[in-house]
Amino acid sequence: MSNPILTVAMPTYNAEKHIGEAINSVLNQTFEDFELLIINDGSLDHTLEIISSYTDPRIRLIDLEKNKGIAHCRNLALQEARGEFIAWTDSDDLNEPTRFEKQIYFLQHNPDFGGCGTWLSRFKDSKTHYVTKAYSNPEKIRAALLFKPASIPNATAMLRLAEIRKYGLRYNESLKISEDYDFIFNCSRHLKFSNIQDILYRYRDSETSIMKTFEDQEEQTFNILKTVYKKALASLDIIATEEQLRLHHDICSSKILSKFSEYEACYYWLESLKLKNDLKREYNKKVFNHVITEQFFFLSKKASSFGLKTLIFFIRKSLKNKWLINPKDYSKLAIRCALRYDKFEFKLT
Repeated sequence: MSNPILTVAMPTYNAEKHIGEAINSVLNQTFEDFELLIINDGSLDHTLEIISSYTDPRIRLIDLEKNKGIAHCRNLALQEARGEFIAWTDSDDLNEPTRFEKQIYFLQHNPDFGGCGTWLSRFKDSKTHYVTKAYSNPEKIRAALLFKPASIPNATAMLRLAEIRKYGLRYNESLKISEDYDFIFNCSRHLKFSNIQDILYRYRDSETSIMKTFEDQEEQTFNILKTVYKKALASLDIIATEEQLRLHHDICSSKILSKFSEYEACYYWLESLKLKNDLKREYNKKVFNHVITEQFFFLSKKASSFGLKTLIFFIRKSLKNKWLINPKDYSKLAIRCALRYDKFEFKLT
């Protein structure tokens, strides 16, 4: 029997509640030439029984007796995959029926690309509450990874496996979170990426997810993420201090700023990154400035509780740097500042 074109890798741990839905969303794809490689990471519930109840010959199970962690499972999948391409899917998430067909088509018709992702929607109790619209431009993706892992949502990624093995790309098993951000950033140093401009993956917000565990532990989250930040900033020849890493984290995270001085300090850090890239030209200058502009708007949203002071600062600094203000974004920020809004997501109730 010949190897499949695609390996779909599904690491899982104690996922009895949703794994059946996740498996079905893979088996019901319009593209059928794949193996579903499920790695059961020492589950203590009925996950293994549910997996074993399926008789589809495309399912291949690796059952680990002890829990090894998500990064270990991903590395095992990279090692064991038989396909030309590998795609990830989490054991509580859902894939739209045409996901693999569209990603395979893109990669087969764009051989210079090493991988592609898709847009994703976040849902809870069947209700979609947020959509991540990732860029299609490979230069913009590469520059934006300096700030945000969702430039290539790892859960949606499909990769050209020969390229991953060629460069020895692996997940860092010492990271409890953000091992996916670290991996995708490393990949971006070697591979060209795009994102299909369509929602093909549905991410379930779960109270038991790893990110939920860490989201209220800001210091612990920072101490893990700064490993990736250091590497990302080194691409601009910056050996970042602890203070600079904290500024970078304040810009990247959804944390609301409590002092106007924090907002100013974060802006000057963004400005210094722009100037550094102007000299080094690591990233396309026009593209990088556009990414910086977006990050400044993102940062300013988190400072809207300071009111008109934030809006004036945003306008002045944008004009000074010739960072073009999207009229829609300007209006959003103006409303937030008028209301002195002190939450990240804006909702009128």
